[in-house]
Parts: sequence; structure tokens; C-alpha cells
Amino acid sequence: MIISEKVTKVNKIGKMLHAVLTLLLAAGMVAASEILHDKEIIFPEITAVAIGALTAPKQSWNASRLRLLLTITAAAVIGVGLVFVPLPPVVKVPLAIACAVACVTASKTEFLPAISACVLPVLLETKCPIYIGSVVVMTSLILLAQLLLEKLGLREKNVFTPVKPDKQLIALRIRQTATASIVCMIPVLTKEIFFIAPPLIVAFFEMSKPHSKLLGRSTQAASLIVLAAVSGVLSRFLLTERLGLPLAVSATVSCTVILIAVCRMKLYFPPCGAVATLPFIIPEGALMRFPFEIAAGTMIFIAAAFVLSKERSIAFKVKKKLRPQN
Repeated sequence: MIISEKVTKVNKIGKMLHAVLTLLLAAGMVAASEILHDKEIIFPEITAVAIGALTAPKQSWNASRLRLLLTITAAAVIGVGLVFVPLPPVVKVPLAIACAVACVTASKTEFLPAISACVLPVLLETKCPIYIGSVVVMTSLILLAQLLLEKLGLREKNVFTPVKPDKQLIALRIRQTATASIVCMIPVLTKEIFFIAPPLIVAFFEMSKPHSKLLGRSTQAASLIVLAAVSGVLSRFLLTERLGLPLAVSATVSCTVILIAVCRMKLYFPPCGAVATLPFIIPEGALMRFPFEIAAGTMIFIAAAFVLSKERSIAFKVKKKLRPQN
């Protein structure tokens, strides 16, 4: 009985430490941006990576540490590079999605947040290499923290199984990329990019995977994303824009809210972490419409995931019926 109580206590301490580390990394990134007066340092997907690699009891993606770092770095480099390509955004955004998906597939991982790393600089027209440096440094810090927790026995060791890029996977990736690109067209043309915020694209890819458990909890996932958007906007608006407190304080409050929510719901959904951090890099004038556009975009991408899932289910049944009977 005493041993059981001690184990429970250690587990609780471990979970708290995971959440605290996630919070420190997210707040530290925003603080560094303020100190150095450079918003390119803020990479919202870092909060998502921290939730998936540290807060979640088990890593959210099938990826080794080295492959994860290389994949997100390659995606960030390609994303910044695409900004210099003389093509209209309506072409560059689908191209960024396709390139990021190619990176994930080539790495034989399931690390889909790399899509956000590639698409974000294209949407924001980020040309500064500081963005790439932030992606590399912050991701490395998260992975080092994860390794330390594993060494201390406070986190389950991640086991990576390479994902073979067979015909089925490639066909799925093509359908996902095509669907996401179609959804992105109107918001890109109208410059209402919050409807297609990169974390929402990542969420779509996660939900439209075969046998996605997340699709079955889409209502909870959507509520987490909306909560993240609202908490991020209110934290910045009330604490920074009205009370004059540093952005790092607002980011800490916003991330705390979303960490409590994911832990209470036991739905460790990384994209909501990125959404909670996005309000700290957008113009003040766009704050009030941000949650509404995020909510609408979430509904559209969830609907698209359901359509893709249904289409795959119908195709499977047709193939089964057409299969020769012995």
C-alpha cells in the first residue's frame, strides 16, 4: 500500500514536471522574442511540439528524436525558401504543404507538425533566417528535456518504428494534400489566413489518418482549439494591450489554460498549443476576429477530414465486394 502511494506520488510529480517544462519553454521563447525585439523568434508550433513530446504521457508521433529534428528543420528551411520564389501565394501555400508532406514521408515518420513549420513562413512572408534558428534551437531544447526525463525515469521511453512509404500511404498523402490545398484557396486569395492557420492544417492531417481516434473525439478537439484561440487573444488583449504587462506573462497564462484543459480532458492534442501561441505574433487589430476565424476554419477542416475518412471507407467496401471469391 505504501509502495503504491509512493508510485502514485512520483507519477503526479512527473506529470507536473512535464507540464512545467512545456510552460517554461513556451514562455521562454516569447520572452526571448521581447528581449531581442524580434517576433521571428516566436514559432507557435513549438508549444505543440512540447505538448506532444513532453506533456503527453507517450510521444504523440511515431518519430525518433533525430528524425523529428531533421524533418522540422528541413520543412522550416523549405518554407522560408519558398517565400523568395516568384509565385502567387495561392500556388506557394499548396506547394509548401506538398513539400512538408514529402519531408514527413521521406523521413519515414508521422511527425505532421513539420507541415506548420513549412506553411507558416509562406503565409507570413518570413524571409529572416532567425525563424529557422528558432525552430532548430527550441525543438532541440524540447528533445533534450525529453531525453533528460527518460534518463531520470520520469517519462516512458519513445520507441520509433519507421513508417514504410507504400502505395497506400502515398495515395493517402496525395488526397490529404489535395484536400487541404483546395480548402486553403479562398482564404489565401482573400488574405483571410486565420481560417487556414497552420495548426488547423496539421489537425486535418492528424484527423484524416486511417483509424484516427482523434476523429472520434472531434468535438473535444474543436473545443480545445477554440479555447486556445480565446485564451490566447484574451491574455494578450487584457494583460499586454490593456495592462501593459510583457507578452511573456500573457503567453504563460494562455499556455497554462490550455495545459490544464488537455490534462483534464486527457486529450493531448498538440495543435491547440500552437493556436494558443499564435495570437502573440499577429497584429493587434486582428485579435478580435482571430477566435471566430479559427473556429470556422476548424469546422471546415474537421468536415473535410470526415469526408476523406468516409470516402476511404466506401472505397474499401467496394474493393472488398469486387475481390474474387474463392
